[in-house]
Amino acid sequence: MRIAFATFEKHPGLQADEEPLAAYMNEKGVTVVPMIWNDPQADWTQYDAIVIRSTWDYYRKIDAFDAWLSKLEALGCKVFNPVPVMQWNKHKQYLRRFEERGIIVPEYAYCHQHDAINLAAMLKDRSWNKTVVKPAVSAGAFNTWVTTTATAEADQEKLDAMLRESDVFVQRFMDEINDGELSLLFFNKKYSHTVRKNAAAGDFRIQTQYGGTITAITPAPEVLRAAEAVMALVEEPLLYARVDGLVGKDGKFYLMELELIEPRLYMAYGEHANANFYNALRELL
Repeated sequence: MRIAFATFEKHPGLQADEEPLAAYMNEKGVTVVPMIWNDPQADWTQYDAIVIRSTWDYYRKIDAFDAWLSKLEALGCKVFNPVPVMQWNKHKQYLRRFEERGIIVPEYAYCHQHDAINLAAMLKDRSWNKTVVKPAVSAGAFNTWVTTTATAEADQEKLDAMLRESDVFVQRFMDEINDGELSLLFFNKKYSHTVRKNAAAGDFRIQTQYGGTITAITPAPEVLRAAEAVMALVEEPLLYARVDGLVGKDGKFYLMELELIEPRLYMAYGEHANANFYNALRELL
């Protein structure tokens, strides 16, 4: 069996924590081949499945990415996660579908491209002292920043520039991020492992490229149940899923993101992560 791991031009090979996974799968008779997602010479039909892994520039080339996904569908390729899943998961508006079905999410507002939004008035009307602003289609904290009631007026020009380019997602800032964001990993909707991601001192971004740190943890039972409830609402098959969230001051789990396209899976932090991933792939194939 040959499986393509879709990567991107800046880092065409496997990510460091995927190399042990590839070695494990090779022992099981599965060859993993890294392939740049937008390589015009790539023949995707030669693989038993295509796993979207580190296509980390897709949000900057969204039209080309959409065209590529459509091409894979037209070729009859098996893609994980499935193309329809990625199509709805790429835009942060997907959070609404979970909120409407009982999942708790931080307060937010969608701003459509070219809308005239007064940032200071938005914060005042919603009684938000601090918010996070980000493109509605983005990854890795790209163009993500914080504004407050004291700085919103000065930040208006920055928001206007973003709205000229895309939809924008504005979310009430949760101070609980200082306690760390939890990422719960699932393979074929079965729980695998959890990490806690903490931002560097003075920052709110938990990504390692901004100085964030990662720790393997065992989630509280109520946190795991909350993440499993999110999984239960996805009808489509999922090879992998990462449920990102915070535990609020009220003790409830708040869904920040459900990452189904190209999340880092923190394989090195799960004792049985490689086996869990491999078994999930076999089951789905």
